[in-house]
Amino acid sequence: MKPSEVDSDAILKEVLSDVGKLRLPWPKQPAGDDPTFDFPPDPALLNILELAGLMGRLMGWFGYNTQMLARLESELVLVDAEYRLKVNAAGIAARKELGRVSAEVIESAVLAENEEITPLYQRRLKLLSLKPQFDRRGIMYEKLHSALSREQSRREMEAQLARGGE
Repeated sequence: MKPSEVDSDAILKEVLSDVGKLRLPWPKQPAGDDPTFDFPPDPALLNILELAGLMGRLMGWFGYNTQMLARLESELVLVDAEYRLKVNAAGIAARKELGRVSAEVIESAVLAENEEITPLYQRRLKLLSLKPQFDRRGIMYEKLHSALSREQSRREMEAQLARGGE
């Protein structure tokens, strides 16, 4: 097989199959249909069950988000490699015609003249735009969980002090 015949979809399926053979568990999508949640303005007002429940839900979403980010990044690596290979291969003719121009100009010329690369280009753009969404959500879930964890630690410290510092 020539490098220009690389099929990122087939490789991704193979990679996911290889990872699956490791029997590492993936978190399931947390239950619930509501894509939003309420974060209390003052976590100190939550009772212990509400605090623990919210912490658990945030970690569930963090785990699921991390799983989705891992799959997205695996796909992005393969799609980007396939895209670059096809653009560079098609860019040889454009470079001869256009002379000494930037890589961006060559890429634009290749995309303008090679419609078969457009779906791959669109897929790459979609993955590139999704990645920051997953990155930021992961950071958000982690920071919110940390805030709740600090509240839980504060309560434990107060309870310990109330018992005489045991």
